[in-house]
Amino acid sequence: MVWVVCPQCIFRLRRFVGVVQDPPSFEPGSWRGAGDLLIDPVNREYWLTSRPRVAGPRGTGVEVWYSNNGEQYTLVSFLPKEEVAKMAGTNVLSIENNQLIQDPLTGKYHLYMSLDVGGRWETFLVTSDDPRGPWSPVGFVIRTDRDYDSAEARDCTINVIDGRYIALCKAVRQGDHPHAYTELLTSKDGVNWVKLGLPTIDGKPQRPMPDAFLLNGDIVPSAYGPMFIGTVTTFAHNAHITKYFGAYVIDLKGVNLEEVFMAEWKPGSMYEHPEYPIHTYCNVVKDPFTNEWRILIEAIDPRYTKEIGVNTEVDRVLQYKAKVTE
Repeated sequence: MVWVVCPQCIFRLRRFVGVVQDPPSFEPGSWRGAGDLLIDPVNREYWLTSRPRVAGPRGTGVEVWYSNNGEQYTLVSFLPKEEVAKMAGTNVLSIENNQLIQDPLTGKYHLYMSLDVGGRWETFLVTSDDPRGPWSPVGFVIRTDRDYDSAEARDCTINVIDGRYIALCKAVRQGDHPHAYTELLTSKDGVNWVKLGLPTIDGKPQRPMPDAFLLNGDIVPSAYGPMFIGTVTTFAHNAHITKYFGAYVIDLKGVNLEEVFMAEWKPGSMYEHPEYPIHTYCNVVKDPFTNEWRILIEAIDPRYTKEIGVNTEVDRVLQYKAKVTE
């Protein structure tokens, strides 16, 4: 079966449906988001991960939420950063973006976490037979071992297409922040990754636009091959912030991203900052039960945010839906 995907239609037909997760508090620097939505088509289960944050301790752990309808979620487990630090064998200052994947061979759940280990960010993996846990450590699987990601190798979009893991991750060089790029990786098992480098964009080298080129969302099959759909983050203002949404066809052999479209995301709710509505993170997932596309964003709240910045803004998770005729 070849998927027919119209990313422009998903974007055009999206409609705001509600708040999925509120922040831990409404004090400056309090966020929830940076997670991943996994829909189990066999058991009709919706699993949503999240990173709670407060201004002092920063990202405090990884939450796993459960729903039977994709609308109302219940917290079923929490993995605190102190426990993650013991698993990783190193001090963990903060946790950010996480991804939840069911491995096609073993059926185990892979939970990838972006960890601040002091001076650099790397991606750590734990696995479990159940999204509720308990979780067993595998180790750091995406490390800061290239010049282009010597400071940060994190905030990955990871999906499995035709049995092959594909990842688009944030890459930052030491001393080059806030400039950030997107690197392309593949894996056979989700543990051992091959870095293909910084992909070109329509055949041209990546460049900050003006501060960054970051992609966060989902990778789906299409008639043209793997296609990324999600946010395109280009600005840094005390944090990497987003006002664009787009899609790119991924050429693994040519290590190139072919732009399908990019458009400005205009707020569809009162919960989004009018100029910079999204704080990087996004999910774009087809719901096999409702035949709708679910779009989840980490939105910057305009009411409680004092100003854009890691310790001055307030973020929550919002859900949009798009009914696309295919």
